[in-house]
Amino acid sequence: MNYLTLFVKPILLITIALLLGGCNTLQNKTEVEAEPQVDLQEIKRKANQAYENDDLQNGEKYYEILIKELPQEAEYWFRMANIYVRTERPYASMNLYREAVIRDPKHSKAWYNLSVVQLKQTAFSLSEMLVYADKQDPLYGKAYDMLEEIKKIIQEK
Repeated sequence: MNYLTLFVKPILLITIALLLGGCNTLQNKTEVEAEPQVDLQEIKRKANQAYENDDLQNGEKYYEILIKELPQEAEYWFRMANIYVRTERPYASMNLYREAVIRDPKHSKAWYNLSVVQLKQTAFSLSEMLVYADKQDPLYGKAYDMLEEIKKIIQEK
């Protein structure tokens, strides 16, 4: 017998057997680790119920699932943005309102709420400016006037 028959062929066969066994193990592992099927109708029902009951923590949890599973639905992004506004996360809410209008450019409530949050952020910036800016600075008076106008607009909301 030659060297190839005695040593190389058995090693090659063992290697192939191990590789095939490893592939089978990976396939079974993937099947075991697959996420359970989500009942989206039930999640939607729970999300809407939590939202309507002002249960923001659960509403957020359920809308996160809906956004992950159905990212094309503008209304889920919109409601999550509203939750973020109510939990004082204005920057995150602006991003979510933008996601809503990307998916539905005619979503007027999302556009309106985005504008209100942006106005409030502008008012906050102007208020901070007035604290630190020199009152003799020409922009101080402009900032003050702009802030007063924004306050009127926000109060009309």
